[in-house]
Amino acid sequence: MLLAMLLLRQAAALQRCTPSLRRTVTRMAASKSVTIKRGKARLFRDGNPLVYGGAVERTSGDVSRGDAVEVVDGAGNNIGWGFYNPDSMYRVRLLPGPMQDDPMQAVRSLIETACERRSALNLPSEATSAFRLINSEGDGLSGLTVDAYGAHLVCSISAAWAEARRVEITAALEESYSTLIGEKPQIIWRPAVARLRSEGLEIEADDDADNDAVEATESSLVYEVDVWGQKTGFYCDQRDNRNFLAPLCAGKRVLDLYCYSGGFALSAAKHGASQCLGVDSSRRAVELAQRNAERNALDGICSFVSSDVSAFLNANTDEYDVVVCDPPKLAPSVRDLPRAKRKYQKINALALNAVKPGGLLLTCSCSSAMTTSEGAFLAMLREASKDAGKRLTVLRTAGAAADHVLHPAFPEGAYLTAALVQVVDR
Repeated sequence: MLLAMLLLRQAAALQRCTPSLRRTVTRMAASKSVTIKRGKARLFRDGNPLVYGGAVERTSGDVSRGDAVEVVDGAGNNIGWGFYNPDSMYRVRLLPGPMQDDPMQAVRSLIETACERRSALNLPSEATSAFRLINSEGDGLSGLTVDAYGAHLVCSISAAWAEARRVEITAALEESYSTLIGEKPQIIWRPAVARLRSEGLEIEADDDADNDAVEATESSLVYEVDVWGQKTGFYCDQRDNRNFLAPLCAGKRVLDLYCYSGGFALSAAKHGASQCLGVDSSRRAVELAQRNAERNALDGICSFVSSDVSAFLNANTDEYDVVVCDPPKLAPSVRDLPRAKRKYQKINALALNAVKPGGLLLTCSCSSAMTTSEGAFLAMLREASKDAGKRLTVLRTAGAAADHVLHPAFPEGAYLTAALVQVVDR
């Protein structure tokens, strides 16, 4: 009886509301939502786009993987909205702006904005057609990364919501990106298989057998892009660092460690380096770099060898005017940082010994855990210089190119550190 009376009172109260408020209350009552635990709401209200499982108090409505959900605090106050996945460590990936009846309308709008943002950065340009078009959290689309190579778009997916909406995302990319280049792009999907499996999906890597080679330009150099190689095929994030370093290499001998497709070596050669040697453990990468040198008529200056970098440096007796050391990610997470620091220190000590006194070392880390641990990279480099018996002067520290836009409440997005140092003997 008491329950019936309460329900009657709620119904009467709802009838006294304005029609607009009544629709809002009814929608919220019927909507799918995620409630954040007490004390956790501020983090996400301040903008962090990733709601971890430990922050979730409960869900309401028939919520399943990939659903758009409203995110609220314990009092029912709106925090935001996003895509839900009960199988992911990120229970909700928040998107900016108000929730819409059609969540894909919001996604389409964010893709359009991302294209406009690159246009404001003068991308693409006559000299550069390789760039980051969508930078996941930085562009408000957590779990979706898109790199542009001329008329080709390579999409790396690491979230279930995006994998389930390939068709709609393809249509949105075709519509928005065509306004930048004047033609319909070809979309290539590169799902992050391991990440998607951790999201609860049973997925296999796409077959690359039928895909032709892709060509793109950076700073007027022409590159063959192996879209089934490392990352999405090319390291667009290092563009600004290559452009800064290259003029400093005029007349110099350059060693490019972990060279992949030859970006640093070719940039240096174009700006007058006398000799460039690239080293990478991947034979496929070395062959790609050699082809890129040939297509830019720089094969007389650039050469490449397939070797483990540590083994090469241990056997190397030559010294170079400029050395680039850009290893793969060594610290996938914060808990890997102690072990990764030791690896970084060892490889940097070896790299320092390959630099002529007074020469330059550009050394990098693409591990977010290292970059966001304040002072960790330079502290590691200091220890490496002790091991090598060298003294360093830091000339410049930098991050990724400007098209790798950042979310101010998501510092993990600033993953790249590139430190340029001058090296002298102690």
